[in-house]
Formats: sequence, structure tokens, C-alpha cells
Amino acid sequence: MTTWSTLLKTAATALAIGLAVMSLPGGKVLAGEQPNLLVVGEDADEDTVPRNSRVFNRVLQAIQSEMGQLGFRVYDETAVSMGITNPGRIRRVDAEVISVAQRVQTPPIDAIVIFQIYASVQRNNYADIMDLNIRIPGRMLQVQTGLGLGNFEVAYGPRDLPPLPPNCNRECALEHIGGQAKQIAHDVGAVLAQKLAALSPARPGPITNPAVEPAPVVVPTAPAPIATPAGPPSDCTGMTTAYTIVLRGFESQEVMRIQEYLTAFKGYDHYRPIRSQMRYAEYWYESCIDSARLERNLHMTMEQMGLQARISMRANRFELDKIAAPQTR
Repeated sequence: MTTWSTLLKTAATALAIGLAVMSLPGGKVLAGEQPNLLVVGEDADEDTVPRNSRVFNRVLQAIQSEMGQLGFRVYDETAVSMGITNPGRIRRVDAEVISVAQRVQTPPIDAIVIFQIYASVQRNNYADIMDLNIRIPGRMLQVQTGLGLGNFEVAYGPRDLPPLPPNCNRECALEHIGGQAKQIAHDVGAVLAQKLAALSPARPGPITNPAVEPAPVVVPTAPAPIATPAGPPSDCTGMTTAYTIVLRGFESQEVMRIQEYLTAFKGYDHYRPIRSQMRYAEYWYESCIDSARLERNLHMTMEQMGLQARISMRANRFELDKIAAPQTR
């Protein structure tokens, strides 16, 4: 026979998880958090156009323009990184540009667009004509995870581009090459922007018909099972963000309950244990909500569980240290 105290305990658990589930507007699929972008050039290859060239700058601005055209937030590399590195360095490998993006904190960079520019001039074998070859490859990476988000390149050979004008000096050549490279860069940027838009669609607009109400939120009547870390299917339609969540000083039963909350949060995609000890647990957690929303959910979790904890955040890393009074014996 079910006792009154058991019923109250079950109802309290359902209410707590229900509050976590409803921590975001419920009843509809969520669009992933829109990424902060950084467009950077990789010019370590001596055959590529260096980043201190006017050709490089025109290509950079063209790709930035295409990304911004679809509504993505694109930040200037020099402006956000000048406090941590020398923005005038040239011939940088991809490891350097990725490291810079990972260490930019204001604003935090979620994804980077890396491009290269290959441009050369060759004399035609049969006439006094200087032909152009231009190739611009681009790729996108999620900064914190290293996940590839797509790539694309456009290449044109001698018969595809207008040759240099007769008696074209260095100034003339730079302007001519820059003009052609800019047009190619717009194509590269447009395709990459479309690929990113497919991964991170825009937020759904407001409901235009007030007579149609969103589906009601179903509150679970019991804690979600934790036999496997897969959890429920993700309600995200777009790009997720990876977080590291560290738990210190919690009992094993408390850790299991926290896992239930983590998998019940709206926007949850999946998680994996990284390290587990008696009083320490570390998880790789992916969700489409932003860090502010996740921090609020973690505070709500501690409150619902009746625990006190110090919650700190650095970049995409959350650390929860349980505050417990010493026991008396």
C-alpha cells in the first residue's frame, strides 16, 4: 500500500524534474544557440597569399560579408585578439589560429572559418598573355570540440579568369588579382554560410495565430532512467555547444540525481563521463542552450535538491563544489 509520505516524495521529484524540463519555453523544438564566428586566414604555406596583403583583406571581408548576410555574428580577429597575441603575425599554421580562437573570452568564439588563398600568374605558351590561377578553400570548425562543420573550395584556371591587362605592373596586378579573388571569396563564403545555416537554423518566429496554442509540457511522473547516458532524443534542430561539467564532493546518490536533471534539461543532446572517482565526476555535456541558461539550470538543480554548492564557470567549463558542514561523531 502506498503511503502518504511516498506519494509526497514522488510528487516532489516529478515537480523538480518538471521545473528543469520547463526551464526553457516548452512545447516546441529548439533552435541551437547561434555561434559567434571568427573568420581567419591560414597562410603558413609559402604559396598562399599572406595576411598582410590587400588581396587577403578583400577575400577576408567578402567571406565575413556572406556570413553576416545570413545573420551570424562575425567578429573581427584583430579587435578580439589584440589583447592576447600580436595580430600582425603572418605565416601562421592552423594550430595557431585555432589556439587564438580558443583563448578569446570576450566574446567567446564558438566556430571559426579558416580560408587560404592560392594565386599565381603564368605566361601563355602561344601568346604574350599573362593568365591567372586562383583557388580559395575554406573550412569551418567548432572551436571547443574541433568538430568539422563543413568545407568548400572554388578554383579557376587560366581559361576561366580574365588575364592581366597588357603592360600590367605590380600595382595593376594586385588590384586585378584582388578583384577576381574577391568574387571567388563571395562564392566560398556563401556556400559555407549555407552549410552553417543548415546546422544552426534561425530561431523560430513568434506564433502568428493566437488561437493555436503550443503543445502542453508533459511532466514526468518518475525520475528518468539512467541505465545509459544516451538520454531522451535531442529537441535541438541546430548547432549544439559542448560543456565540461565537474562535480566535487557529492555523494554517489547525489551524482545520480544530478545526472537525471542534466538529461531532463530542455536542449540536452548527450553526455559522456570523462572521469569518475569517489568524490569527483567529470562529464562532457552537449546542449543547444547557452551558458547562461545552463548556469541557471544548475543553480535550480542545487536548490531543488536542497544542496549548497559553489558553481564557477570558465569558458565552457562548469565546476560544482559541494558545500557541506562537517559531521559530528
